[in-house]
Amino acid sequence: AGDSGAATAGAYGAATAGAYGAATAGDSGAATAGAYGAATAGAYGAATAGDSGAATAGAYGAATAGAYGAATAGDSGAATAGAYGAATAGYRGAATAKGSVSVGKNGCGLVRGNDVKIKGGLGAVLVICEENEDNWDIKEWKAFVVDGTDIRADTWYKLVNGKLVEAE
Repeated sequence: AGDSGAATAGAYGAATAGAYGAATAGDSGAATAGAYGAATAGAYGAATAGDSGAATAGAYGAATAGAYGAATAGDSGAATAGAYGAATAGYRGAATAKGSVSVGKNGCGLVRGNDVKIKGGLGAVLVICEENEDNWDIKEWKAFVVDGTDIRADTWYKLVNGKLVEAE
């Protein structure tokens, strides 16, 4: 599809749309959208969206979004978001972002930046990194496991002066 178009593909297809478009692919497909687009892929697919876009992938897929985007992946998928984006992955999934990260039970998440937050389901391994404000060097970081006792499941956390605290 062209710059303002949309593309749709069947169960094993692939779809690509232009700068302002949207792309949707079937169960085993892949979808790519342009700079302001959105991409959705089926249960075994992968979705990629442009700089300001959003990407969603199915249960075993992977989703990647641009600098201002958001990425969501299915239960065993992986999600990556750009500089100001957010990433969410389901049960046993993995997510990385600069901004906020949420993963499901037994997932793995990494967030890095300034004033970032992270949460995970029971058994998730989480890493949070705060950067210096005048450069991108790491100021402080912490890795932890959501055990349901000391670290509560599905609760947002952030670093304050090197200590892990619940975020609002």
